[in-house]
Amino acid sequence: MPTRRKPPRTKTRRRAPAGDGRFGRAAGSSSTVLILNPTAARGRAAGTWDSLSRELRDWPRKPEIVQTLHAGHGTELAREAVAAGAGLVIAAGGDGTAHEVVQGLMEAESTAAGTAFAHLPLGTGCDLARGLGLPLPPAGLLRRLREGRHRRIDIGVADMAAGPDSVRRYFLNAASIGIGPAVALRVKHGVLLRRLGKHAYTIASVRQLLSARPYQISWHADGGRWGEELVLHMFISNGPSVAGGLRPSPEAAFDSGALHVLVVGALSLPSALRQFRRLDRGLPLTHPEIRSFTCRSLELEGPPLDVETDGEVAAALPARLSVRPNGLLVRMPA
Repeated sequence: MPTRRKPPRTKTRRRAPAGDGRFGRAAGSSSTVLILNPTAARGRAAGTWDSLSRELRDWPRKPEIVQTLHAGHGTELAREAVAAGAGLVIAAGGDGTAHEVVQGLMEAESTAAGTAFAHLPLGTGCDLARGLGLPLPPAGLLRRLREGRHRRIDIGVADMAAGPDSVRRYFLNAASIGIGPAVALRVKHGVLLRRLGKHAYTIASVRQLLSARPYQISWHADGGRWGEELVLHMFISNGPSVAGGLRPSPEAAFDSGALHVLVVGALSLPSALRQFRRLDRGLPLTHPEIRSFTCRSLELEGPPLDVETDGEVAAALPARLSVRPNGLLVRMPA
């Protein structure tokens, strides 16, 4: 059975200088911080925000708006907001922005502090918005969040290898190994691909399938279940939507208390392409080398393959993935 790694210690980061995220007024339990990524959706988020920001006129106390300036900045800003006592932190951007903000909130133990998370989807894939049932496009969402309600949702926890050390990442939608991390990197670094919006994931997936090969993976789930097999790809879903609307585990939900695992075995290229077309069309996967199960925790060992969490690649196998039921406090629109 894989050795369980201790969760990594959270490093103390310096506070951002004035104008780069330091909050301008004393925060309190009724205050709101909105973390905006104007570069989301290939820069279109800035224009979308200009029209949506008018909805803040209905708020008796205007949110403090701070912009992300670099990769990882959303995590720093979210951590600062909790430390300042904010009652609500809104991630305005794509799934990547939400992912960063959630890292900071979880590291700062926001739920215990009474700080809620909300999402204003301004990105391209909008998987988190789909899973939460938020309106797309998000017109009127800010107005409805003002009088919204709180709910608790499950969050995934990934403890992974990073050289001799380990790192922890939280995820809302899904984690994956195999094709997924390579697809995420293709989309992230492909200038031409990013111009295609959500279709970028489809094109990148097909390209990656053409050269993909399975790897020998051993896994252990809670309850004593285990396996050792050739794996082309593995989805570990906390929410129902990934990669711009694909639903590998449509029964996954943010309140199920379980991870939904889909294992794609050593399919031939023609079979893999056929099954991907079914997935892309929203049809169930039918190949005998594809199976699924649910669990509360999953330990993975194999070659040092990348692990992707909500579209971000930060570490590799070996890894332990688990679910934290009701781990995040979320403000939902009224």
